[in-house]
Amino acid sequence: MKSPRIQPMNVGILGSGQLGWMMILEGRKLGNRFYILADEPGPAARVADVCLPVRDYEKFVDLCDVVTPEFEHVDLRALEYAHRQGKLFPPLESVVLKTDRSREKRFLRDHGFPIPDFQVARDAAEALALAKRMGRAVIKESRGGYDGKGQTYVGVGPGAAAPLRPAPSYVVEEYVDFDGEASIIASRDAQGRKLFHPPSSNENLEGILLRSEAPHADLGMRDIASRLLDALGYVGVLAVEFFLVDGKALINEFAPRVHNSGHHTLHGSSISQFEQHLRVITGLPVPEPVLFRPSGIVNAVGVEVDRRMQEKLLKVPETRTYSYGKSGLRKRRKMGHVNVTASSRQELTARIREVTRVLYGGDPLPCFLP
Repeated sequence: MKSPRIQPMNVGILGSGQLGWMMILEGRKLGNRFYILADEPGPAARVADVCLPVRDYEKFVDLCDVVTPEFEHVDLRALEYAHRQGKLFPPLESVVLKTDRSREKRFLRDHGFPIPDFQVARDAAEALALAKRMGRAVIKESRGGYDGKGQTYVGVGPGAAAPLRPAPSYVVEEYVDFDGEASIIASRDAQGRKLFHPPSSNENLEGILLRSEAPHADLGMRDIASRLLDALGYVGVLAVEFFLVDGKALINEFAPRVHNSGHHTLHGSSISQFEQHLRVITGLPVPEPVLFRPSGIVNAVGVEVDRRMQEKLLKVPETRTYSYGKSGLRKRRKMGHVNVTASSRQELTARIREVTRVLYGGDPLPCFLP
């Protein structure tokens, strides 16, 4: 007698960027089918089974067993409908909080998480006045913006602050003179079991991740991420970014999804962040992640990894290149990344520096500037 055929799980992804693309590539080995909801067909749409326009969000949700965002700024109607159908992972509040920085900051403060001091301003004049009273501050538009967009620094460096763009409100945050930046990839399943990849150190330029390296000393990050997972009632993979000051970790922000700083898990760990997220949201067993080798990434921002570039990069030991297949090369646009592994952190750092040199020559900054 033949055993009954197990039907594949239909996984819906809100958005069509490179995070969805890597999620699909990792999820194929689990036997899933993938549906994309997006008006502009990006990298994920090239490898998905079905791609539907946003106007068909109800049909999209109805076709899927589970729905997950690969980006925070997605259609609210689709999020709410998936939530009502019991199919949205992570939960609605964790994604909606990210649509307004003031809500995210208030949530973190009200739940006792370590964060920089902040205030909310109703207009540009109030934001500038609050920033000047702080002395050194960062003004962030409450809505929209990511990778450093919509941010203005006051009292930091020479020159006057840039004019603020019109916005419904602003978060005015004290400028943190940090020793370093780091992040942790964490997950929580429907039964409340929590798992963690080792933290990574991060280097950002103009608000965009240039490179990251794992492992990094914990400094309380795992405990903070664990409490945040519970506070959100989270199901899925969550990334938490930190400022490191005097040996302590302050939350900068969290991302309710897989994250750029976790790409190194594709090759350095026993399970990637992408497979881990898919296993959690589809109810499959998830192991405790093990870091097999020191690993990291270098982002290709504003540079094209063509065949000649790829040949140079792959001459660096233990590198793997990812090209997202995006059209329209421009500054500040993530076009791909390079994964690097090594036998030690010292060797990893040297290899990542060499990859950075190959990608950008002597100075990556021009590719990150507006």
